[in-house]
Amino acid sequence: MDARKSSWLALAAAASLALLPARGGDTPNKPYRNSSFMFSLKVFPEWTQVPIEITEKYEIAKFFEPGDRGDRFQPELQIFRIDKRSNGTAPVTGLDPRKPEDRKKLEEAFEAARAPASVFDLAFGRLSARSAKTVCDPKSFKKVTSSDKVDGKLWVFDVPYSENVKDKLSTLMAGLAAFEKDGIEYGIYLTGPARRRDDFEPALKTMAKSFLFFDEKAKQNEALEVLDGVNITAKRRGEIERGLIKNWGLEVSPKKNYVILYNTKNNKNRPLAKYIAERIEKIREQVYEVQFPPSQPVKAVSIVRICGDRNEYHAYGGPGGSAGYWNDNAEELVFYDASPARKVDEDTLAVLYHEAFHQYIYYSVGNVAPHSWFNEGHGDYYAGSKYVNSKFKIGPFNWRVGTVKEAIRQGPRAYTVKKDEKTGKEQRIFASDKGYTPIKDLVAFSQGDYYSYPGVSYAQGWSLIYFLREEVPKKKAYAEKWGKILDKYFVALKREVAKEGKLRRGGEGPEKPGPDDPKDPKGGPDEPKEPKDPADPAGPDEPKSGPDEPKEPKDPPDPGNPDGPQDPGGTEGGGEPPPDPGFQPMQAGEASESALEIALREAFEGVDFAEFEKAWAEYTLKVSG
Repeated sequence: MDARKSSWLALAAAASLALLPARGGDTPNKPYRNSSFMFSLKVFPEWTQVPIEITEKYEIAKFFEPGDRGDRFQPELQIFRIDKRSNGTAPVTGLDPRKPEDRKKLEEAFEAARAPASVFDLAFGRLSARSAKTVCDPKSFKKVTSSDKVDGKLWVFDVPYSENVKDKLSTLMAGLAAFEKDGIEYGIYLTGPARRRDDFEPALKTMAKSFLFFDEKAKQNEALEVLDGVNITAKRRGEIERGLIKNWGLEVSPKKNYVILYNTKNNKNRPLAKYIAERIEKIREQVYEVQFPPSQPVKAVSIVRICGDRNEYHAYGGPGGSAGYWNDNAEELVFYDASPARKVDEDTLAVLYHEAFHQYIYYSVGNVAPHSWFNEGHGDYYAGSKYVNSKFKIGPFNWRVGTVKEAIRQGPRAYTVKKDEKTGKEQRIFASDKGYTPIKDLVAFSQGDYYSYPGVSYAQGWSLIYFLREEVPKKKAYAEKWGKILDKYFVALKREVAKEGKLRRGGEGPEKPGPDDPKDPKGGPDEPKEPKDPADPAGPDEPKSGPDEPKEPKDPPDPGNPDGPQDPGGTEGGGEPPPDPGFQPMQAGEASESALEIALREAFEGVDFAEFEKAWAEYTLKVSG
């Protein structure tokens, strides 16, 4: 799934067979030295450090406790840094935003004005619990002193996520130690289940007392020669170099279109990284660029981040139920190594091909995400690729086959019609959790509509693209009526985007959520899972992903998805549909039709949807996965 992603401190809500830390693991006694800012402190020895997203401005280090103790809240440790020396500057006047040098100054001034006032506001402002505002009192601190004698403040709060304040399983312990010196403020932020406060509160005090603003043993980052010749700015290069934490490596793809960042797994994963770097270039050259010629040469260099396992992927920010996502803000593909062996497996490659398409189509159109049926459908279409004899062969994507067949057997979804009193337009409101969405409605779905019925929407999107690319060209009658739908859509979208500049994003969105908030949807293919018999109409087993991210109220059971986990982006187990965080049409008054709407209208102009849907359904029921 491609969607604008709010980078945030995600819960590692994934089951793990890893051994749980011994009680000694609750004692912070391992030195952590940050070579970018030359500070240090002691951290938990068994905890795993997670990379920080390149676009992150204030979080500079993150760790999580491996394993699963069965708690609602996965323990995490984050280090924040705010440079207050540039905050609150006087308004910038007399600058021309059309000039690059002036525009840069304006952007810097804007960012400075939006900076959080303190690490207290940054940390506790992310909590979504209704009780957070009353519980997290900035005046309720204790004094603490760092190792280099800087006075600081320490807060520890129990933040209830249920009406029963004694329910420790639904209560988050959130602790923060803050130190400020010469206009630089650091925050040591520890969160976890409240039932472990007796361990975590003294641990936070120990970390605070061990903190050093400047540690001579911390070394500055060295320049990475492998990045020489890669088309990235000096700023982005520095971000990549600073973000390369211990036990992570870097590989540049053969044509320098991708920078692969990967968990080395004790230096065992370099062959996998090289394999991924070569394969992503090949599918781009042989498939994406052939079927979707870009408006102009795609020069953007994308990051491909391969987390070591599912636990690390979720801790980094991967949404529950997903196996990968494309983050357009950071220009980064993120997924994890799903193979227990060194050799890359088909599940990992399926996620790679899906997400790499999202990255490519975003740039080839003009920094715009197409409709979900087109975007997600093609992502899953390419996820069915197999590389045989130096060429890609595309077959059915077996994660989706059983789901769409069962939905077709159940028939079209039930709906009610709602009429807008102002415009007079009628809208179908789908309330049913069984069956498929009529094709005419599916292709017009927003991302929010698409995600509200994720398992079947993804399966339908795949099957629609598979029908148009694999069956329609083979039959003359089909080809004459429907053979140009995909080309018309792509050409019209490129044309209109070029005409309008690009679609405007739908606002800035909310502040970055905290470790208890539901994630923004962004994942691609679901987490790899052994598929059931496609003919089995029963629903899936509960996703093997550990405790859900905190949600209120508890999500209802999912209606069923025979192919595997149904949630492509953060609604694991069903529940309330996520918000639509993607690209919105042009704002009211700017244009009579958006580029997306024009592309959709031109692509399906003259199509008899009843005939088209019947042919699609008959063909799809014959496809074997």
